[in-house]
Order: sequence, then structure tokens, then C-alpha cells
Amino acid sequence: MLHLALVFAHFLAAALALGAIVATDLRLLSKLAQDRVRIAPPNAFVSRIVVVSLVVLCATGAAIVAARPAGLANPKLHAKVLLVALLVVNAVVLQRVTFPRLAQGRRVARWGTSDWLAVAVPVAASNALWLFVALLGVARDWNDTMSLGAILGVAAVAYLAVQAGVCAILVVAGRPIDAGRTRWTDVVRRALAAIGDLGVARRPAPGTPRRRFDDPVDDEDSQLAAAIAIVAARTRAPRLTELPADVHFVGGEREPRRRGR
Repeated sequence: MLHLALVFAHFLAAALALGAIVATDLRLLSKLAQDRVRIAPPNAFVSRIVVVSLVVLCATGAAIVAARPAGLANPKLHAKVLLVALLVVNAVVLQRVTFPRLAQGRRVARWGTSDWLAVAVPVAASNALWLFVALLGVARDWNDTMSLGAILGVAAVAYLAVQAGVCAILVVAGRPIDAGRTRWTDVVRRALAAIGDLGVARRPAPGTPRRRFDDPVDDEDSQLAAAIAIVAARTRAPRLTELPADVHFVGGEREPRRRGR
């Protein structure tokens, strides 16, 4: 009974983490419908779900192995332990490097080499590792039949495939939308955005003009920044109590006039 409870908690932790990661990925794909794409880091709640799931996954996995030490000779278990260790290291990189870099709000089109390395590599590693670790949990046919090198080779191929997909999506996200013609990148980004919205494509309201890629106010973040700048400029404007000495009101008029010289 205890073993069954440990296995259930183990799979539940993996399912929670995968669900949070998939939901975050879909949200990011839905942003491809925008002209200018900024990738925000996941919110604190999602991050806590993944971290707690990873802790529960490690704790229950160690308890399962301790309860049945006969499986220690299984190469699949060795591969899973190694990949989970990489997953922990990658989680630290995401929290310390990737998420703070995304929080800067820089558009994908303006990313430099350091941004690509800090975002694309850990994100692809996280998706690939979580998916492959979950696969190892259900791949009973690999027990004592595949060597450690073979399993890690499959994991490396899976990571390269995910890495290529992440880079391709970021390349498409960094390309501007041309209002004059439809390019293959526009078709791809609309398709990916539809996947992110689970098939329900978001269309602009009737009469909404298409904004250019280089328009300084073309998304919610830029609009908020522009509104803050306008309010700040107005608060710095001179008030009537601060008018020069040679300005006075004439005959009850509301508009000030300067005295003739």
C-alpha cells in the first residue's frame, strides 16, 4: 500500500509539472499573433508548482528506490537519476538566468547572442528533460533491456529535436509582420498562435488598424509605458500659480494674457 501511494504521488508530481509547462508553452505560442513579440517569464504561481513538483518527484523517487532496492541495477533507473539531476541544475539556471533576462521585456527581434543562449537552451532543455523523464516512468519495456548509453542517446536526440523547434519558433517570433503581403512566416506564426489558443484564433476588432512592426505603441506594455510618460509630462507642466509675473487675467476671462509693454 505504501509503495502504491509513493508511485501515485510520483506520477502526480510529474503530471502537475508537465501540465504547468504545457500551459505556459501554449500561452507563449498564442503571443505569436502579435506584431512585436515579448516573452514574459512564467508567473510566480506556475514557478512554484514546477519547483514543488520537482521536489516531490525527487523525494518520492528516492523513497520508491529505497523501498525496492532490487531495481538499482536497472540502466533505465541510472539514466532517470542522471536526467533528473540535470533537470534540477537546469531549473536553477532558469530561475537565476533565464527568467530575469525575460523580465527585462526586450523584444525577440532585438535579442542578442547572449539572450538566445540564456533563453533558448534552458527552455528547450526543460521541455525535453521533463518529457523524457515522464517517458522513462512509463517505458517498462526498457527495463533491463536498454543500456545506459542507448537511453542517453535517445534523450540527446529528443533534446536536439526540441531545441530545433524552440529556435525555429523564436526565429518566427522575431520576424516582423508585413501588412502588404503574406509570407510563409506569417502563415506559420498564425498556425502556431492558433495552436496556443487551442484552435480559437483571436481576431482584431472590426476597424482596428494594423500596426507596423516598428510602431512604438503596438502592444499593451508599450501603451502602458506611453500612458505613464504622458501623465508624468502633464504633472510637470506649469500650473496657473506658477505663471510669470507679467501674466494676469483680464476682465474675468479664463485665458491669461500678457501685459502690453
